[in-house]
Amino acid sequence: MPVVVRSIEQLRGGTALVRIDDADPVELPLEALLAHNLHENLQLEATRWATITYEGRHRVAVRRSLDFLASRWRTRAQLITRLGKLEFTEPEIDRALARVEELGYLDDGAWARAYISQPRTRGRGRAMLARELKHKGIGPTDLEAALDSHDDHVEAIAAVRKRSRALRRLEPEVRERRLYAYMQRRGFKHDTIRSAIAAVASSATPAAELATD
Repeated sequence: MPVVVRSIEQLRGGTALVRIDDADPVELPLEALLAHNLHENLQLEATRWATITYEGRHRVAVRRSLDFLASRWRTRAQLITRLGKLEFTEPEIDRALARVEELGYLDDGAWARAYISQPRTRGRGRAMLARELKHKGIGPTDLEAALDSHDDHVEAIAAVRKRSRALRRLEPEVRERRLYAYMQRRGFKHDTIRSAIAAVASSATPAAELATD
């Protein structure tokens, strides 16, 4: 049974809303309209319209994905959320993600490694970084691979040194208690915290810093 193009409304960004019969309008790329010579009152076989829609929606989804990724690197989960808010269906999202990954614009493993290597993640424990990566939607395999290069002991010492400067005026017992609680919040384990505190305490430079007003 044929369908009829009732209206075409051009949008910004190289797309248009095409309404078929009494159905909801479908956003398609302008190149699809040109390729299939779509215009108002045009009659189409339903199967042909289904093919046009399938191909066109894929192009729009990929275009929206690239627009979203243009400002900064994103994770797979973030892109899925974005496309879902734009009302793409699950199959449309899956096809778009596959194409974007094929083009090299979506790589959760590389994203996770870049995240951990940022200066602002210094002094954070493995547990804290793992929570942050999970929150960003990074899967177990990419998460573990990214954390392979993370040295909790080195980062713990850096964190203890930095935090100790802020606590240097406190009594030793109070300072150590607050320092321990801070390190726990940063995602470090008990043994790592104790080892880092001991290493900093035995270092001549941190000791001099702690004694300085």
